[in-house]
Amino acid sequence: METLRKLRADAEAVFSRLSPRERVMVTAAAGAVAAFVLLMVSMAVSRAVRDREARIESKTQVLSQIGQLAQTYRRAQAERAMLEAKLKGPPVQLMSFVSQAGTRLGIEVNDLRPSQQPSASDRAADKVTEESVEVNLARLDLPRLAALLSELERGPGIVRVRRLALRGRSDDPAALDVTLVVATWQLKG
Repeated sequence: METLRKLRADAEAVFSRLSPRERVMVTAAAGAVAAFVLLMVSMAVSRAVRDREARIESKTQVLSQIGQLAQTYRRAQAERAMLEAKLKGPPVQLMSFVSQAGTRLGIEVNDLRPSQQPSASDRAADKVTEESVEVNLARLDLPRLAALLSELERGPGIVRVRRLALRGRSDDPAALDVTLVVATWQLKG
């Protein structure tokens, strides 16, 4: 503390020995140095604030992504639980289900054949078995086909149309011959 007082006294003594013109120049130089120091400090502070705001923004984006991923995960888990519940439900008698769905929509479903293709889950000795049926429909228009596909996939258990083949008819351009492979899955045992 004593050293600071001595330095201040020496500076005042030197300043008092200066001429008025030199005092103005020294005061202006001291003001310029003080302004420069203030400018540097304010730039450092503003840079630090910008860096913190950028870090906050990036962390906010990361948190938003985490929230979206968590929501997607919860949706996937709910869908998985729903599918597992459907797999554990009573087995779907696929041939009668397809026939009844066609009858409800006024579609004649006569040509049904069990499909003999082993599924990937059967080959892998998984706990899930697949049953599939090939269905041939003649002279079907597009609106009734769309209604049938929707009806099949909204049925009990897990029922999906695995393959769909359409062939146009030369005698009626608005009608189609359709071949469907409809599959259902069930837990073994």
